[in-house]
Amino acid sequence: MGTASPALWEYRIWPESGEAIAERLQAALNFNAQPPRTDVYFRLPSRAPAQAKLRGGAQFDIKELLACDDGLEHWRPVVASGFPLDDEDRATLARLFPTIPTALTSLAALREALLSEGDEVVIDKRRHVAMEPGGLRAEIATASLDGRQCSTLCLEHENSAELSRQVDRFGFRDWVNLGYPGWIARNA
Repeated sequence: MGTASPALWEYRIWPESGEAIAERLQAALNFNAQPPRTDVYFRLPSRAPAQAKLRGGAQFDIKELLACDDGLEHWRPVVASGFPLDDEDRATLARLFPTIPTALTSLAALREALLSEGDEVVIDKRRHVAMEPGGLRAEIATASLDGRQCSTLCLEHENSAELSRQVDRFGFRDWVNLGYPGWIARNA
C-alpha cells in the first residue's frame, strides 16, 4: 500500500442516545449502507501511537496517530494490505512494532505474532457511510463488543479547519472525541 491513502482528521463520538445527531447527519448528507463486517483490533506496544487491526478478516491495517489538535485526531493509514505484505508495508510494520516478525506469509500467522505481544478485541460493525464532494466523510455505525452494542458517529476530513467547522455544525463537541483505541481501552 505505502502511503497512498491521505491522512485524515477525525472526530468520533459514542453517544448513549445519539438518534437526534444521527438524524441531523442523515438529513444533511447522503448515506449508503456498507456490508456488515468484523474487525479484530490488537492492543500491543508500538514505537509511535498506532492501531493495528484485521479488517473484515481479509486485510491488515495500521493507522498511525500523527497529531491531536483542538480535540481532533490526525490519523494516517500506513498499511492496508492483504498478503503477502510488500516491502514498504513490512518496513512500516518493523518501524511501529519492532518485535513482530515481518516475513510472515499469512494473515493467520500475523495474527498469532501480534497476539504473542498483546491481546485482541473483536468488534462487529454495521455502518452507513457518506462521502461528500467537499471531502467530508461521515459514518453512522453500531459496534458490538462482548454482546454490548454501542452507537458511534464519526466525521473525517483532510483539512482540520474544515473538520472543526463540521464538528461544530453537527454538534459533535457535546461529546469527547474518542477513537476506537480509546473506546476499546475503556470497554474491553
